Amino acid sequence: MNDSRGTSRRRGAFTLAELLVMTAIIAVLLGLLLPAVQKVREAAARIQCANNLKQVGLALHLYHGDYSRLPPSRLSDLHATWPVLILPYLEQDNLYRQWNLPLTYYDQTDAARLTPVPVYYCPSRRSPQTAPTASVSGDQNDDPGPGPHTPGALGDYAACTGTDNCDGADCAGAYNGAFRVGFDQNGRFIGPVAFAQITDGLSNTFFVGEKHVLPDGFGKGPLDCSLYNGDYWVCSTRSASPSYPLARSRTDATVGFGSYHPGTCQFLLGDGGVRSVSAGTDPRILALLANVSDGQPVPDY
Repeated sequence: MNDSRGTSRRRGAFTLAELLVMTAIIAVLLGLLLPAVQKVREAAARIQCANNLKQVGLALHLYHGDYSRLPPSRLSDLHATWPVLILPYLEQDNLYRQWNLPLTYYDQTDAARLTPVPVYYCPSRRSPQTAPTASVSGDQNDDPGPGPHTPGALGDYAACTGTDNCDGADCAGAYNGAFRVGFDQNGRFIGPVAFAQITDGLSNTFFVGEKHVLPDGFGKGPLDCSLYNGDYWVCSTRSASPSYPLARSRTDATVGFGSYHPGTCQFLLGDGGVRSVSAGTDPRILALLANVSDGQPVPDY
């Protein structure tokens, strides 16, 4: 006679020991998976950063096609910078029309000063929505001053002024990079740089790179004030040389180029190409790449 209750037996609930083992296995699997996910995410961010630089490079070439010169690093001491001047070539005409270029940075409207441009942000570091979304210090007119802090939009890329942190005005030193102002500090006209003046070759010349910003320095001048403010040129420009080496880590004290990509920093070269440069690159090689006409061959880097 068959037993109507059947012979199958139900599996009881997991024991505490079994739950602990399963939890440990899941934790190990997540620990193995997380670095892979982070690597994929960083690879995607690095590609996007390179694409940003390529767009900036195309904009600079289009600007040069119209004016037969690269844009100046800044129009003058208190006025707009190169990121403002290339806005029309980045499909940012509406923002560009907000700028009244004869006026100083401090006299522009909030819409002009505070509107960020997404292509100026490296996703490995931040986005336009990352706090602070505008400068919190360092944008203060001291002439005749001192005036109030006047916040402006930020950005992660800087034009190369050569080897001496000098673009010609407000600084004593060599202005041998691809970006400089129209007049030097003595009032002599030097003018922006034309491709023909880059005798070392466009492919051997830094145009724009990722600028070094300390993790606790977002929005703080003089290194990360508004990208649009020509009064503080080092917020939108950098130099590269033994005096201004690449940052090897996010917390390095250098005032130069630097990235949040592990061990490397991305640069736009004059020919429009983008290259990742090791953070450990000899600063003497960096100087050769920063100087537009030193006449020296560039070793492998």
